[in-house]
Amino acid sequence: ATPTPTPPVVLHLNLGTEPPTLDPALAVDNVSVDLATALFVGLTKLNSATANAEPNLATSWDVSADGTKYTFHLRTDVKWSDGKPVTARDVEYGILRTLAPATASEYAYVSAVIIKGAADFNAGTTTDPSTVGVRALDDWTLEIELEHAASYFPGIASMWVLYPQPKWAIDAYGDNWIEPGNIVTNG
Repeated sequence: ATPTPTPPVVLHLNLGTEPPTLDPALAVDNVSVDLATALFVGLTKLNSATANAEPNLATSWDVSADGTKYTFHLRTDVKWSDGKPVTARDVEYGILRTLAPATASEYAYVSAVIIKGAADFNAGTTTDPSTVGVRALDDWTLEIELEHAASYFPGIASMWVLYPQPKWAIDAYGDNWIEPGNIVTNG
């Protein structure tokens, strides 16, 4: 016997307005940010009761003795909506894309002021992304080097401007990657 298919679950939200964007690199308004946080998984998330950073895409992280290097260990069970695994390379790409001057992210400064080399990259002083302190060491390990020690960095790592982004979808569709039929999410 063929099982009866389960109907899809539909969620209705009253956002009050059409979201200007679903691109986490470009979200600045409450509606876009709220949807980005629903559609994408960040390295960490903030506990709603304590405001402490907790694991999300990252299962854990190590901090160097001087407090300037964070090594995030990622979950291996998170998938993009097209079935591909979400990797450290996707997070690296997302951070670098947000920082790239061509993206023109209004919230890039959040990363630019704290990640080593990010301010110069964001300003266009250097065009070499390898000068930015963000490196996928392998598919499941991401290293972020900071300009200075910042014990609050795991909280910043929960923000949408540090979310992974699907390079293959952005390469294929450009600015239209967030349109219905093109968008790839992981939340």
